[in-house]
Amino acid sequence: MGLEGGAHSADEESCEATLGRSVSVRGPGLHTGRSARVTLAPAPAGHGIRFAVRCPRSGARAEVPAGTAAWVASRMSTALDIGQGRKLRTIEHLMASLSASRIDNAAITVEGTEIPILDGSASRWCALIDEAGRVAQARPREVLRIRAPFQVDGLHGFLRAEPAEGFSVDVSTDRLPGFGVLRWSGPIDPASFRAAIAPSRSFGNASLIWRTVLKTRLARTLLPPAARERLWARSFAAQTVCGAGLAPTSGRPDCRRPIGPETEGRMHPRDREPLLRGARPGRVAILLGGRVLGGARFPDEPVRHKILDLVGDLGLAGRPILGRIVANCPTHALTFAFLNELMRHPECWEVVAVSEAASRSLP
Repeated sequence: MGLEGGAHSADEESCEATLGRSVSVRGPGLHTGRSARVTLAPAPAGHGIRFAVRCPRSGARAEVPAGTAAWVASRMSTALDIGQGRKLRTIEHLMASLSASRIDNAAITVEGTEIPILDGSASRWCALIDEAGRVAQARPREVLRIRAPFQVDGLHGFLRAEPAEGFSVDVSTDRLPGFGVLRWSGPIDPASFRAAIAPSRSFGNASLIWRTVLKTRLARTLLPPAARERLWARSFAAQTVCGAGLAPTSGRPDCRRPIGPETEGRMHPRDREPLLRGARPGRVAILLGGRVLGGARFPDEPVRHKILDLVGDLGLAGRPILGRIVANCPTHALTFAFLNELMRHPECWEVVAVSEAASRSLP
C-alpha cells in the first residue's frame, strides 16, 4: 500500500484511489499562528477531496469540496470559502501531497481554520500519506488532458499548459532579491515529488518580514517615527534582483487568453486577515541577500517550492492534469485564474479515463 517507491501497477494507476486508513497531525498555521488538528481519512470512490471544518472558537461547522468554485482570495496562501465570511487557509501543501501521491478521494477533517505549516514543506504530509497507504478503488480514474496550448498572464508572470503524454513542469522565477533566475523542470510523480519538490520549504524574504514587523502596533509604540523610517528604508537595501544566470521560461503570445472580469474580480483579497503570525525558523526558510539563513535544502529551493504550491493549486481542477505546465513567477491567484479560464475553453482540454489516455494520440 505504500507510496515511497512511487511505483504502481497499470491496473492501480487506471483506477481511483483513497487512503488505507486514517492519520492525524496537529500544528500551528503559518498566518494565524493558531493550532489546528487535521485528520485524513479514506473516502468512497467518486467522493473527491473534501474538507469538513469545525471552528474551535464558534463551534461552527462547514463542509467544502476542494475546487475552484470554493476558492477565495487570500494573501500568500490558497484558501477555500467555508461560509459566513470565514476561510480555510493554506491548503496548498496538503493538496500537493495528495495530488502527487495520486489520492483521488479523501475525507479531511480540520479542527481549526488553517492547515498546519509543519516544517514549511510537504515532506511530513507525504510521510503521513505513506503511513496511511494507497488503496485502489473500483472506479476508472479520469484525467484532464490538455489538447491545445493555453496561457494566461499575470502582472509579473504567466502560466501555460501544453499537450504532453504525462504531467511535467518547467517553472522559473526571476523576482527573488539576490537570487537571479531560478528554474526547475521535470516530471511530477510520487517518487520525483518526494525527492525533489516536497522537501522545499515556504520562504519569506527577511526584508518583507521586517517591514511587516515595523507596521505592527508594538513597533509603533516602541520606536520613534524617525527610527521606523530609517529601518524601513534600510529594508530595501537587499531588494535588488541579480540579472545573471539562467533564462526564465518564455511566454507564448499566440496562445494567450485574457482573464475575464468575473475571474479578475475574485483574484484579489477584499478583507484584512492575519499574515505570518506563525512564521518562525523551523517553519519557513528565511531569504536574505541571495541566501537562505541556516542553509538551503537545494541550491534552487525557492523555485522548487513555487512548484510545490503550483501542484497543490492545480489540484483544485478536480482531476489530475495530463500535460506540460510552463510558468514564470506563478502565484496562487494566477493559478486560480488559469484553471477558471481554462474551464471556459473546452476546446483546449478533454476528460478521458487514464486507460484511454495512453491509446489516444495527441493532435
